[in-house]
Amino acid sequence: MKSKLIVLITILSAVTLCIACNGNAETKNDNDEKDSIVQEEINPLDTFAYTDYNSVARILAGKYPDDSLFLVDVVNSSKFNYHISSFDNTWEDHSKELEKVTAWSNQYLENEDTVFYPFGGPDFNYLDAVFPNCKFTVLIGLEKGGKIPFSDSLSVAQYDKILDMVTHTIVTNVGFSFFRTKSMAVDLAGYLEGTLPIVMMFMSRHGFDVINVNHVFINDNGEFEYTNPDQVWAYTMDKDYQDAYEVIYKKPEEKEYRKLVYMSMDVSDDEINQQTFPLMMQNYFKNQTTFLKAASYLLDRAAFNIVKSYILDNSHKIISVPSGLQFRDVDSTWNVDLYGYYTGPIRLFYDRQQNDLKQAYKDGEPIEIDFLFDYYTGSPSLYVATKKED
Repeated sequence: MKSKLIVLITILSAVTLCIACNGNAETKNDNDEKDSIVQEEINPLDTFAYTDYNSVARILAGKYPDDSLFLVDVVNSSKFNYHISSFDNTWEDHSKELEKVTAWSNQYLENEDTVFYPFGGPDFNYLDAVFPNCKFTVLIGLEKGGKIPFSDSLSVAQYDKILDMVTHTIVTNVGFSFFRTKSMAVDLAGYLEGTLPIVMMFMSRHGFDVINVNHVFINDNGEFEYTNPDQVWAYTMDKDYQDAYEVIYKKPEEKEYRKLVYMSMDVSDDEINQQTFPLMMQNYFKNQTTFLKAASYLLDRAAFNIVKSYILDNSHKIISVPSGLQFRDVDSTWNVDLYGYYTGPIRLFYDRQQNDLKQAYKDGEPIEIDFLFDYYTGSPSLYVATKKED
């Protein structure tokens, strides 16, 4: 009897111990789950509910804003209705050209998601056409970042002039497939100030939502940093965007956010920051893609040797037109594919003939392209240089 009692006590003790262990395990699992929930970071962009950036972008692009109360007097005006119809008519034919560019890109380019676009100014239009999957890009131009229209009562009062300037700027870009610097300096100096409104407008036309915009700078480590961290999530468009800005954007169906940085900057040898700029290139564009279009042959000038060396040293792929990187600068360490047909420079750049490029087209097997590009209307030309594997 005594032995049976001992056995019973032993069994009960074992059961109690198992229950306790299981309880501890469940408690531990519960704690682990709670810890994982606490540790999981929520992207602030997912909870950022300020929509005025996107509303302005849509108005500039000739679309009604999602918020029916946003600038109701503007969107109900006859001027805005005219802006919509004018923009739609201009864009209808132009979008067909862009579709040709994107079709070429999908066939001949890889999934380029990080792109350096110096001398591009506010040309998000062709950036997205050539690189529809781009997630991060840096655009550089001489023009200031400017300000966002309709962010104050004065610009709202001048809405008709702002819409007229947008229409004029779009017709110019669409007609020439590039921005004319002198013309743009006039267009962006009045009621439509700086490059930011143009970038936002093109983003909306290409089907993107503009989520947030902030001023940035390159710090000593060559990284982009917010100038005013306290204003990053402020529900206001009244910020300083003059020198450089970052735009966060995405398509409505996308989960991943895209980022564009525009820098108002002179990258000539005398002006470029030789401490932070090369670090920026290494941080963001090492073994990435550089895009050169309508670059006015600046890289053929001695005054731009430094930025040219940064491009050649860091890029894995360079997509260029004749006015960008000169063909002679692409040495035997690159594989080159030619597209279109090279006939020489336009009259404005008559002294920039590239006989080696002409010979390469003659000796090679260039692939035809059927879209307008760069300064050429009858014989567009571009090449894709890919760094050879070591």
